[in-house]
Amino acid sequence: MSKQKKQVLITFDYELFLGNRSGSVDDCLIKPTNQILDVIEKHGERAIFFIDTTHLLTLEKYAEKYDACSNDLETVSAHIASISKRGHEIFPHLHPHWLDAEYLPQTNEWKLTDTDKYRFFHLNENERELIFTGSVELLNKFIKPHNPEYILDGYRAGGWCIQPFSAFEPYFKKHKIKYDFSVLGKFYLFSNAQYFDFSEAPEKSVYHFQNDIVKENDKGLFTELNISSVFIPKNVQFLNKIFQKFYFKLTGDHSFNRGEGQIAVKIDPSIVKPTTHGYDILNSNWERVAIELMSQIKMPVYKKFIQEQDYMHFISHPKMLTQHNIRMFDNFLSYAGSRYEIETDFRKMV
Repeated sequence: MSKQKKQVLITFDYELFLGNRSGSVDDCLIKPTNQILDVIEKHGERAIFFIDTTHLLTLEKYAEKYDACSNDLETVSAHIASISKRGHEIFPHLHPHWLDAEYLPQTNEWKLTDTDKYRFFHLNENERELIFTGSVELLNKFIKPHNPEYILDGYRAGGWCIQPFSAFEPYFKKHKIKYDFSVLGKFYLFSNAQYFDFSEAPEKSVYHFQNDIVKENDKGLFTELNISSVFIPKNVQFLNKIFQKFYFKLTGDHSFNRGEGQIAVKIDPSIVKPTTHGYDILNSNWERVAIELMSQIKMPVYKKFIQEQDYMHFISHPKMLTQHNIRMFDNFLSYAGSRYEIETDFRKMV
């Protein structure tokens, strides 16, 4: 008897912390990525890495002045090439406020608290061209030497800020980007940095669109692969908080000392509201499907999801992974693989 087929997208935003203290390349990117790749490959699966290319463009800018930046650029570029050689997809991921990043040479870290340029929409045309075209060219430079036929045709917006899509459409067309992975269906957030509203996104795993990312258009040039979300009951949330408190205290196994991320300051809801009823990403029983949110307590919820759904799209961050998260994902892949035929190649899902 053949196994039931399940589509599981395993995606990562390959980036440093984006607030007061970025953390290091080694701790946030190299070490956790290598560990989670070993788990993924053990189960014969593939992943997609969305590379924060604005970080790399900034390293290029500072490389001549600071040896540490030059070394980081060399380390990360070699790592990206290695990930690609191992058979995983590599696509760009832009956090434009790197344009205003402050380098901290004493610790070889970055301060990214200026969020005026967090959204691509807020950039002028010269800045948009600089970072989008520069990002595509940079990744191709890392990948093409060992894989000349590689097609760089996917994208994920930093902080889910893909709206309005009119700001991106010319660059998608110019660089032949066909696939977007930015929409977290039904969620919204309006803050000092992030601004997105997916409350009206189609309730589909995959759909086509043209000039509005939340409006399905069967004849659209672009394809959206919706990020999955899962409902976490309040009792599970409560037990998980207790578990995390004691587990982290006893083991010291947490990612929070690696860096400091953005602190969202929400815009007054009387000023801006979602177009329809959706889920506030900062205040909801629903949460994105993510490896760094997996725990022993939540595992039954994740297993139930894969039992009931044929499509599951993870959005995760190496910088946020703990050893416990990695073990839980290993457990999850063992569970899913023993029961279902798992497909992790997104090109076979569209």
